[in-house]
Amino acid sequence: MRIYVTLMDKINAVVTALVAALLCIVSLAVMTQVMVRFVLTALGLNISAPWTEELARYTLIWMVFLGAAVGVRHARMIALEFGVRKLPAHTGVPIRYAVMILCISFFGLLFSTGVDFIELGKSETSPVLGITKDKVYWAMPVSMVLMILNSLALIAETWIEGRDIRFASDFAPED
Repeated sequence: MRIYVTLMDKINAVVTALVAALLCIVSLAVMTQVMVRFVLTALGLNISAPWTEELARYTLIWMVFLGAAVGVRHARMIALEFGVRKLPAHTGVPIRYAVMILCISFFGLLFSTGVDFIELGKSETSPVLGITKDKVYWAMPVSMVLMILNSLALIAETWIEGRDIRFASDFAPED
């Protein structure tokens, strides 16, 4: 199990670097849009760059889904944990594991839904970039697989290290 956890951490390092690159692309696309709309227009140049909006939107979708997948690894998703943290360990820990299993099931459902979207997206084309939207819709199933794998890694890590899963976010490495 330790090999699995280590492998997932290496995969997450690559995904985190990819998310950083996507953030750069989003920033450049939005900055270009601002320059074209406001700065160049103020200088009397009426140029249009509609591709920047689509590029930023589609890149942001991938960035958010992949970033959320990495966030699952160390229980950094938004959650109301105060109740389960206040319970005694013999009650709170099984509840937290049950919640993890429910989350994994939900990620599986979203994976299935994402696959359906991909089929739909093969027949849709983005208006400006001209790409089929299945390339955007792939973000959902890819990220759901990563979320499932990261949930399992979180469970495995708490078992291996004998830590209380209710406090998993407290032990997450600092970025």
